[in-house]
Amino acid sequence: MKTATKSSAGAESEYVVLYGVPWATYEGILDALGEYHLRHTYDEGALEMRRVLYGVTWEDYLKLLDATPDFSLRHTYDEGTLEMMSPRKEHDWVGSLAARMIETLAFVMDFPIQSIGSTTLRAAKGGRGLQPDKAYYLAHEPQVHCKETYEPEKDPPPDLVIEIDVTKSSIPRLPVFAKIGVPEIWQSHRGRLQFYRLSRGKYVASQRSVAFPFLKPADLMRFINRRAVIGENGVVREFIEWAQKANRRTK
Repeated sequence: MKTATKSSAGAESEYVVLYGVPWATYEGILDALGEYHLRHTYDEGALEMRRVLYGVTWEDYLKLLDATPDFSLRHTYDEGTLEMMSPRKEHDWVGSLAARMIETLAFVMDFPIQSIGSTTLRAAKGGRGLQPDKAYYLAHEPQVHCKETYEPEKDPPPDLVIEIDVTKSSIPRLPVFAKIGVPEIWQSHRGRLQFYRLSRGKYVASQRSVAFPFLKPADLMRFINRRAVIGENGVVREFIEWAQKANRRTK
C-alpha cells in the first residue's frame, strides 16, 4: 500500500464535500486515489473525502483527471501534494461576474478571446497541475484558435487567469501558476482585487493589467461593488461604457 507523508494535523483533519458525483466518477476517484489513505464517505452522489493528500504520484494524478473529465474538481497538485477544494457561493458569483465583464469587453471591442473556463492546467514537463477559476487566451488566441482540447506539451499557457480566494489553501497556488507560465493573474482575496504579472519566474503586483493596459484593479472593483445597487447587468453595462472610453484615452 502507498503511504502518505504526514504534514500538519490540521490539514489532515479537514475534508472536502462534493455533490452530484456519479457512481462511475466515484469509482474512478477511488481507483486513482484509494491507496493514499483516502478516508471518505459516499452517499447517493455526495462524496466527503480528505482535502489534502501527500505522496500522490504524477501517474495517479493523471488518472484522477481522466476519472473526472466532466466534473468540476477545483484542486492544486504540486510535486506529490494534492489539495481538493469545494467552491462556495461567494466564490462563484464574484468569479462569474468578473468573467462576464471580461467576455463582454472582448466582444464589444472585438478582441480575440478563447475561454477555457476551469480547464485543468498542467506544466509541460509534468509535476504540477491545478484547476483555475477562469482562464482565457487573449494574445495567444491565434495559436489555439478553435482548438477543442488543451495540450500542455504543445499549447502556450492561457494569457489570463482569475483566482477567487475565499478559503484557506494548504498549497500556495500562485507558484504553481508561475511554474506553468501563466503571464497574468487577477486575484481576489477578502474583497480586495490585485493584478499580478509574471516576472523572472515569480509574480509581482502590477498597477495595470497586461492583457488590458487601460484597466487597474480599483477600476474593476469599483463596478463589482455596485452589484447590490444596480444588479449584475447594470454592472456590466456601466463597466463596458467606461472601458470603451478608457481604452480610447490610452491610445
